Amino acid sequence: MRKLFFIASVMMFALVGCKNGAATQTVGSSDTTQVRVTSSQVAYINIDSLVSKYDMYLDLRGDYEVKAKKVENELTSKGRSLEKDVRDYQDKAQKGLMTRSQMAETEEKLQKQQQTFMQHRDTAMQEMAEEEQVMLNQIHYSIVEYLKEFNKDYRYGMIISTTAAGPILNADPMLDITSVVLKGLNEKYAAEKAKGKK
Repeated sequence: MRKLFFIASVMMFALVGCKNGAATQTVGSSDTTQVRVTSSQVAYINIDSLVSKYDMYLDLRGDYEVKAKKVENELTSKGRSLEKDVRDYQDKAQKGLMTRSQMAETEEKLQKQQQTFMQHRDTAMQEMAEEEQVMLNQIHYSIVEYLKEFNKDYRYGMIISTTAAGPILNADPMLDITSVVLKGLNEKYAAEKAKGKK
């Protein structure tokens, strides 16, 4: 509820800023601290649309999916191998082809194999989750840093991020700067990639 109130407050501030035009003034205080009072336009970005067409995201996501598929195939292969060993054991045990001591030894061995497999699976899943989070952090950092440069003159008093199901239900399409920011991000990324900074 507090989050909705905060978003509503931000939107009210933004709307008031739009009506007041783009006047900026600096107000001084007795302790030499200066406060910038800005009344300017608000802009918004549809983050889903932006990220889904951002070349950096597409490249990183492609690399991630290749690695995830490799991990998935490895886990599937090891899982099938373990299942085969269990079936072989059950088949031999049912046919009476093993002594009790051989059965106990095989069961212990299979239990250790299963524990090792589960530990390996959990570690691999955790590593992939961490890798995905790092990828998302890189994308977020890249967008925020670009927006600092893009809006260094503070032509927009505020740039808001929204999603398809986000808090902005209706807005002037002229305030949507998604395509402009996307073009700039892709150009910057292409230049960095050409320099080998990916």
